[in-house]
Amino acid sequence: IGTDAFSGNQEITSIKMPDTITLIDDHAFFNCEKLTGTLTIPESVAEIGRFAFSGCSGLTGDLKIPEGVTTIKLNAFHGCKGFDGTLTLPDSLTSIEESAFENCSGFTGSLTIPVSVISIGSNDFNGCKGFTGSLTIPDSVTSIGNGAFGYCSGFTGDLVIPDSVTSIGNGAFSYCSGFNGTLTIPNSVTSIGQNVFRYCSQFNGTLTIPDTVTNIGYSSFLGCKGFTGSLTIPDSVTSIGDSAFRDCNGFNGTLTLPD
Repeated sequence: IGTDAFSGNQEITSIKMPDTITLIDDHAFFNCEKLTGTLTIPESVAEIGRFAFSGCSGLTGDLKIPEGVTTIKLNAFHGCKGFDGTLTLPDSLTSIEESAFENCSGFTGSLTIPVSVISIGSNDFNGCKGFTGSLTIPDSVTSIGNGAFGYCSGFTGDLVIPDSVTSIGNGAFSYCSGFNGTLTIPNSVTSIGQNVFRYCSQFNGTLTIPDTVTNIGYSSFLGCKGFTGSLTIPDSVTSIGDSAFRDCNGFNGTLTLPD
């Protein structure tokens, strides 16, 4: 299905795609606002183009990206606010480009990133407020982009960032206020950026900052009120930004700063 094939069409209410389709190209169904019901993508599809379904706000139910899809491009489902079921990503997926699911606010349940994905792009799931379960990030992921999970306020349980991750972008988990377990930051991380965990207010237990971290950005833990116990800033840290731990009023032990 070629670029802009049905872009802006205000008459289409449903799509039935045959199993012969291998590519849904850029803007193919962009702003087809009257599309309703469940979206079924054939298993023959390998790539979903930029803005392919962006603005299709009437789609509902689950969204299952089938096995065989390797790439979901920039803004592919941006603003598809009608989904009210689970999001399933296939093991074949290797690339999720920036803002792929931004503002898809109706997804429910847990989200598992496939083990084949190495990078989570900026704003990929930003504003997806409906998730109601856990977030699983596999050991294959090396970077988490700016705002990747920002405002995903429904995630629960622990947040485990795997040892493979070396870069966490600014605001990556900001306003993810639903996490109600521990936060694990791996030794592979060297910098905690600006606003990364801003207002993730329900983390509990001790916060351990690994001794590989050299910089803690401004407002990185602002409003994280649930942490308990002592807080130790390792000797490797040379910079702590403005408001980094502001309103983190749950700590009830010793604060240890580097020499």
